[in-house]
Amino acid sequence: MFKNLDNFQDPAVRPFKAHKNFTFSNNDSGSGVWGIKARSGSTFNYISSSDEVTSIVSGSVTTNYYGTPTWHMLNQTFYANHITASYNPGLSSRNLNTSASIISIGRDLFGEQIKPGSIDLSVTIGSVTFNIVDDEEGNLYDSNHSASFSTFKTNNFTSGSTTTSNAVGSGSEVGNVFYEQGLLVFTDTGSYADAATSPFTLKYQATHTIYEYEYRVSAKPHEFNISTNISLTPDRSGSITVKEGAVSMSNFFPPSHKPTGQGTGSYALFYNAASEQLPVVTGSEFKPYVTDIGLYSEDNELLAHGKLGKPIRLSDDIETTFVVRFDV
Repeated sequence: MFKNLDNFQDPAVRPFKAHKNFTFSNNDSGSGVWGIKARSGSTFNYISSSDEVTSIVSGSVTTNYYGTPTWHMLNQTFYANHITASYNPGLSSRNLNTSASIISIGRDLFGEQIKPGSIDLSVTIGSVTFNIVDDEEGNLYDSNHSASFSTFKTNNFTSGSTTTSNAVGSGSEVGNVFYEQGLLVFTDTGSYADAATSPFTLKYQATHTIYEYEYRVSAKPHEFNISTNISLTPDRSGSITVKEGAVSMSNFFPPSHKPTGQGTGSYALFYNAASEQLPVVTGSEFKPYVTDIGLYSEDNELLAHGKLGKPIRLSDDIETTFVVRFDV
């Protein structure tokens, strides 16, 4: 038995963010996480053979990334037209120097965006290992210098406002992360300049929005009072009719009920519903139990199937309402 949902009862839709942990290293060949270099230079009469090149080998395919075009693409997309943090307190600081290194993460590895605040990069440059994290607002800094970074950020990224205790650099800001593009850009030209092309282990969380749909389906008294359970029909002949020519019937129904030999035989070309039910279901006291609920399209295609935790007997006196929830 089928019943149309009321048009005015729109489903409740609740989105929520799901996150998944990822870990990659510079040795994960073919993973979709690459470290490349970028450098400033003139594009007039550009000669690629004199440019700095990062070659990425994936299987039998080698891809070359040229430093100067990469730098100009990076600058025009994220830096040249960015309003400085001094005019927008609290926003990320963006200053692209004459060279940079980039860790690029493939779209299928971070979903809608990298979750802000989830970056944890351990990188060994020379003989020194640094731990670089993000501040949830697009800035990368050395976690060992969080106090220095906090001072720098509190002063709207004003130059000279940091405190430092490290002889090789303050670490208060080493670059930027662009969450929706999957890019970590290291703009520091000192100790962290080769962060993307040195041995590293990168941890982060990908983001994907899941939508929870909620439908309320109801059965009034004396509705759905016929069971479709095959065990209630003589010889288990069933209560569903399928016309000859239906596609892939054998995927949903058993073989012909009169096989030959030892379980051999052909599939029936059609199925006719039972013309009667067992006497136990014909009395006035019989009331079926609900065990499954299906949601169908206008073309009778099953879109969602829910199974109850325990069978529920329909009431003879009041409307019975079921709440169906599923995630997409």
